[in-house]
Amino acid sequence: MKKYRVNESEHFNLYSMHDKLKCIEIDTQEAPAHTYTDEQWDEVQERISEVEELMEKAYCVGALVDWPTLKRIREIKEERQLMRYNACMEQGASEKDAAMAFEL
Repeated sequence: MKKYRVNESEHFNLYSMHDKLKCIEIDTQEAPAHTYTDEQWDEVQERISEVEELMEKAYCVGALVDWPTLKRIREIKEERQLMRYNACMEQGASEKDAAMAFEL
């Protein structure tokens, strides 16, 4: 089976997504009762588990992974970049400055 290398951006954004999901998990735990549904909690937990499994496979920059794994890592990378871009725009950054999110 052919293997593909995980690049620095893919690795960085995968770990960044993990950090973001862990923050969401903490916010969910600390929120007043009935703020989040069990389904929302389960979804966060499933996403954390998925990202952690991918992190095990892509344990470092240059790690070799199969195509379905790399494809999913790239999807998560794009999702995380978009989240970062949207956060910048919400905080009043210029579109040019917010676009820097896609360079990480």
